[in-house]
Amino acid sequence: MIQRSIRFSFALILLGISAAGSASAQYHYGGARRGGGSYGEQGIYFILEGMTQNVRNADAVVATTESSQNFGGGVNVLNPVLPDWDDEFTGRLGVGYRWAGGSKLSGSFWAFESTQRASGNGPVGGFLHFAVGPPIRTGGGFVGNVASPGFYDASTEISASTADIAWAKIQEVSDRFGVEWSLGLRYATFEETTTGVYDEAASSDAAFGAVRYDARKSNEGTMIGARAGIRGSYRFLSSFSASTGLAFSVLDGELEASSTLSPTGTVNSATVPTAAVAFSDDGRSGHTLDFDVQLAWHSSSDTFKVWLGWEQSRWEGIAADLVRNFPGTTAPLRDRDAVTFSGYKVGIRFGF
Repeated sequence: MIQRSIRFSFALILLGISAAGSASAQYHYGGARRGGGSYGEQGIYFILEGMTQNVRNADAVVATTESSQNFGGGVNVLNPVLPDWDDEFTGRLGVGYRWAGGSKLSGSFWAFESTQRASGNGPVGGFLHFAVGPPIRTGGGFVGNVASPGFYDASTEISASTADIAWAKIQEVSDRFGVEWSLGLRYATFEETTTGVYDEAASSDAAFGAVRYDARKSNEGTMIGARAGIRGSYRFLSSFSASTGLAFSVLDGELEASSTLSPTGTVNSATVPTAAVAFSDDGRSGHTLDFDVQLAWHSSSDTFKVWLGWEQSRWEGIAADLVRNFPGTTAPLRDRDAVTFSGYKVGIRFGF
């Protein structure tokens, strides 16, 4: 998807450049240039975007169930419990100053937050493999890693935010097509927290609550770095345009991660220790890749603009899950180094 998005973005930009010589009309309303880049009036402008976004590729597995058919011709089935993430309403705020020559200085802020929850019993006669918290080593081997049939109840919350500041320059390639180049700074934060309980018995069993564990894990990333972007915009009618943008950020910063598994049952809390792990490294790096497409309506002087669009942002490095697959884990998970935020949006821009 990312590679196709990159190819589409550059294809639109190159298409507009190749058509530069064939454009024949130029529009002037109140002194505002009406080419694809749309300089608009000089002055302050504000941007507000409302979005319905979803976090993807988080792989926030809370348990793995395993059915058991211990006979010839039987089939044992492993099934990771991966709850769906709902679409969440979020938004972006921006403010900037535009010069008549096509240069802009802008800042923006975006934030996202979503929570998922899952609970249930393991399969009758089968197994429930725990996914959160380091298994606890005891004299008799690891505990807190698998149960039969078992029970789980876990919630995961992911929040993320960006703060950007950028200088941009609009170049009018033709009467209808423009390219905007931007260079600036990005500050990004990512936090993932999972809390839950595991029980060795099913919720309907008389032994439910006797051997229980409280599980928790947290991944936090804070990074800052440079961000460069390009946007191509094509004015196919005097008041309507289509545009696509691509931006890449290289970031440096810190990752912190921790996880605990604590016995809390009426039987095991007095005899089993707690397992804990903590990780902190301020020498980490990461990057983000942002892509979007928009269809917009412009006022005659370009002081007001409304658009519909779709965007996707891939966060790599800063969103790594560093607290999974510990010694004693009975159903290891695939590594998770990146997550993606994507969704639809509606936006407005107005200036003074």
